[in-house]
Amino acid sequence: MGLLAGVPAGMSIRYPGGGGTMGDGPNPGYGSRLPLWLTVGIVLALIARIAAVWGELPGTMASHFGVRGQADAWMSKDGFFLFMAFVGGGTVALLFAMRPFLLRLPARWINLPNREHWLANDERRVEALRRLSWFVEWMAMATAALLAVATELAVRANLTQSAFANGPFLFFLSLYFVFVIAALVLQFRALAVPQP
Repeated sequence: MGLLAGVPAGMSIRYPGGGGTMGDGPNPGYGSRLPLWLTVGIVLALIARIAAVWGELPGTMASHFGVRGQADAWMSKDGFFLFMAFVGGGTVALLFAMRPFLLRLPARWINLPNREHWLANDERRVEALRRLSWFVEWMAMATAALLAVATELAVRANLTQSAFANGPFLFFLSLYFVFVIAALVLQFRALAVPQP
């Protein structure tokens, strides 16, 4: 098998404009595992932070905060972090798991820019889904970063028994949306029909 499930061994797809091939050869750009490794780093840093302050956190933690940052819902400490792990971690894991899933989707269920061009044959389809996977994996990394920021701010609020810092959260949320918009623009450009 090639680098992606569903890509036959020996299959080589040339990137438009050069820059390497997909399959068993060089794999720059869209095949990068950088988003995955950055996400692993974010998760490990968050786990280390939680472990470092675990004993200082209250047994019942504020788990939801209102518009002014005041706590309005509480959970047990174990319940709070299990919820964050399953919901937040599950969302990020699901996004990373989409790469092999996308390659197995029937063409009739795939909707993307310039669909007729990219789904015209198997090579183009694999390349288009590879580019789409690139976008999804960067979105997973950005989502992990935003969830880590939210968790850290909740931890700080619980450690100090103070209001949730809405200002920093809104700042990082704004950065997240800027990243999403930039990634969407890059994704549309990546799925433009290559010029001959």
